Amino acid sequence: MKPDGMTGKIYQVLELFMKIAYLNLLWMLFTLLGFGIFGVVPASVALLAVVRKWLMKDTDIPIFTLYFRTYKNQFIQSNIFGLIFAFAFIILYINYSYLFVESGLLQVILTIGLILNSIIFLVTFIYFFPVYVHYNLRFLEYLKHSFLMGMINIHFVLLLSFIFVIIYHLFIYFPVYVGLFLPSMIGLTLMSITLISFNIFEKKRVRLGK
Repeated sequence: MKPDGMTGKIYQVLELFMKIAYLNLLWMLFTLLGFGIFGVVPASVALLAVVRKWLMKDTDIPIFTLYFRTYKNQFIQSNIFGLIFAFAFIILYINYSYLFVESGLLQVILTIGLILNSIIFLVTFIYFFPVYVHYNLRFLEYLKHSFLMGMINIHFVLLLSFIFVIIYHLFIYFPVYVGLFLPSMIGLTLMSITLISFNIFEKKRVRLGK
């Protein structure tokens, strides 16, 4: 039986911090189990799956069971998507480096193209993994749905980008304290805001269906 009043509130806060710390520990452990490069994406997907349940008021879920099941089931497919994004990022980086080689009109054209492609990449990337854990879609539909959802909610993309910049600077100045909760901080922020846009989208779809 949980205590009531102020003691109960303190208990809930401490319990939340313990859950977040435990989730971070799982993220680090399962990232290492995938040898880092192959573990970070499925570990992050599993973290978002747990955070999604918390935000949907399903706080009594067995964390390890859900985390391990998601990690195992999504290991291959999530890594494929991770490689797609890594490849896209490398292409953008190469194009960025190439800008300094060219000059004149060609440089202007390349700059405009790079800006547009960077926006597409950023919008799709920010929304992709929340879409991935929230919806059940076909392989390529995840990319399409992420881009469309991000463009419809571009204000949320800008808000998330701003918050991530703040988190980044907090990590720079307080690496030990922020680092202990960094994966879950990012996951909670990302899922909290994207779930709002998902709910708005679903309500609009229901109204249009009527």
